[in-house]
Amino acid sequence: MKYFKLFSFLSLFFIYQNASAQSTFQKYFIDSVDNAVDVSNFLNAGFGFLPVPIIITEPAVGFGGGLTAIYFHGQKKQRENLDTLNRYAQSKDLPPITTGVAGAYTANGTWLGALFHQGSYKNDRFRYLGALAYLSPNLTFYGSGVIDDGEYSFNMQGLMTFHEFLFRPKKDLPLFTGLNYIFFNNNVTFIDNEPETEPLKEATNLGGMNVVLMWDNRDNTFTPTKGIMTATEFGLFDKSLGGDNDYTNFAHRTYFYLPIKKKKLFSGYRLQYQAKWGDNVPFFELPFVSLRGIPALRYQNHNALVLETEWRWQVFSRWSAVGFVGTGFTAPKIQEFDFTQSRVAGGFGFRYFIASDYGLHAGIDVARGPEIWAWYLTVGSNWFR
Repeated sequence: MKYFKLFSFLSLFFIYQNASAQSTFQKYFIDSVDNAVDVSNFLNAGFGFLPVPIIITEPAVGFGGGLTAIYFHGQKKQRENLDTLNRYAQSKDLPPITTGVAGAYTANGTWLGALFHQGSYKNDRFRYLGALAYLSPNLTFYGSGVIDDGEYSFNMQGLMTFHEFLFRPKKDLPLFTGLNYIFFNNNVTFIDNEPETEPLKEATNLGGMNVVLMWDNRDNTFTPTKGIMTATEFGLFDKSLGGDNDYTNFAHRTYFYLPIKKKKLFSGYRLQYQAKWGDNVPFFELPFVSLRGIPALRYQNHNALVLETEWRWQVFSRWSAVGFVGTGFTAPKIQEFDFTQSRVAGGFGFRYFIASDYGLHAGIDVARGPEIWAWYLTVGSNWFR
C-alpha cells in the first residue's frame, strides 16, 4: 500500500511539474494573440539574462560559435515622437537598454570575450554604446595596393574598448550629435607568407576620436520598415589619443526604409562610404567592401563605397522572404573611383517574427559574391549601427 501511495505521489508530482513547465513556457514564449512562438514576454519580464547562442558564418574567420547573455533592463516603454514633417505624432518604442557578455570561437582559431552595454536615457535625449573586449582574430590581408597582391595570413590580439555618447538637442527632432572613442592595444603577427614590408610587422596600437552627427527616425531599431538613419563621423587617430599612428578618418552611412505595400512588402536602401588618409594608416584599418557574400578585408583601399538594397515580403503573419543585392568599389583617392570595376554580391533568405513587442525578425541569408557562396544568421537588421 505504501508503495502505491509513493507511486501516486511521484506521478502527481511529475504531472504537476510538467504542467508547470508548460505553463511557464506558454507564459513567456507563446504569443496569446496567435499562439505562435514569441520571446517578447520573456524580454519584457526583465528578471534575468537571456542566453543567445552565437553562430558565426563570416567567411573571413570560418564557421564558429559562442554564447551571449543579454540583460534587457526593465519593461518595454513607449514614447510619443514627431515624424520628420512634424505633421502628426506616432507611437514609437524606445531603443532598448541592454547589457551583455559574450564569448566566441571559430574554426580558424579566432576567439573573443566581450562585455557591452547600449542604452537610451531621459526619453531618448541621450544614447550610449560601449564595449570592452579582448579579441584575437585570424584574418587575411590581400595587399590592397600597399604591398604586392597576395594572401598574407595574420593575427591581431589585444584589448579593445569603444565608447559612444550621443545627445539629442531638441526632444521633438531625431537629430543626435556626440563623440566616440576607440582604443585597441593591438599586436600584429603574420602567420605565414610574411610580407617584406617592415612596417606591417610592427605592434600597432589604435587610438582615435570622432565627432558624430546622426539623424534617426526609423520606426524600429531592430528590423525597421520605414524611416531614415543617416550618420557622419569625422575624426583623428593620433598618438595623443593612445595610438601609434596619425591619420584621419571620415565615414558616412545612410539607411533608408520605405514600405511598398502596407504590411506586405518592405524595401531598404544602403549607402556607405569610408575614407582614411595619411601616411601611416595601418593595413588592417583600411576601409573595405562590406557585403554579404564577400569576406571581410577582401577588397580594401583608402576609400570604400558600398551601395545595397534589401526587400522583404511578408508571406505569412510570422514568416517573410528576403532578397538583397549590392555593389562595392575601392580606390586610393576619392577622385580615382572606377565605377566599371565593381564587386557585386547578392542573395536571398527568410525571417521569422521572433519578438513582436520589439519588432524583431531573425533568420538566415545565403549570398554569392565574386568568388564564394556564404550564409549568415541574421538577428534584426543586417545593417547594424
